Amino acid sequence: MDITEQHEDVWSRTKTVHGYAVDEVRSVLQKSIRRGLVEEAILAAFELYITGPETEELLWRRLEIITIEDVGTGLVQGPMLIEALNNQRLRWPRNPERWMFSAHAVRMLCAAQKDRTTQELAGWTEEVVSRGERALEVQDFHVDMHTVRGVSMGRGKEHWWNEGAIVTNSVKGLESRWGDYLRRLYAGDGRPDGGEREKAKKPG
Repeated sequence: MDITEQHEDVWSRTKTVHGYAVDEVRSVLQKSIRRGLVEEAILAAFELYITGPETEELLWRRLEIITIEDVGTGLVQGPMLIEALNNQRLRWPRNPERWMFSAHAVRMLCAAQKDRTTQELAGWTEEVVSRGERALEVQDFHVDMHTVRGVSMGRGKEHWWNEGAIVTNSVKGLESRWGDYLRRLYAGDGRPDGGEREKAKKPG
């Protein structure tokens, strides 16, 4: 971001109730949470809170971003917790009880383990696509009964259960007999036992 783009940010031209540049207070908030500096982060959050409703909303939009950008898988349920705290906050008038929801959110994010790989993955994607280093590739197993081309190729449930439905890194220990049944059912003869029952009826 160059100086022109930064000046286009309305918060770079706005002061808090105590005369701080809002964009700098926002930066104090995020960098302090990244480093787990709870007191520095809470002071920045309070400055935004007491300045007014608009900067209180800025605080919460920034907390949403921090939860994804800086905490990530360090607190997988973070986005849901921030959403819940925000909804609870909005049910209260602007008083000490309302402020506690902001304080709790900041404290929770400061204490959480940090993981920036989601932001890094997002940035990597933008760069490799814009530079022509990577492009989307449609492989054969992507073309199934959920695509026009797949249907035109005659691909149906058999292809889906034995190709399209394949997953990696599956949860260990889950019951899989239902999937086994379906894969056998669509393995070729339409019978989950592979025709063994029919064979058993024929004289040897």
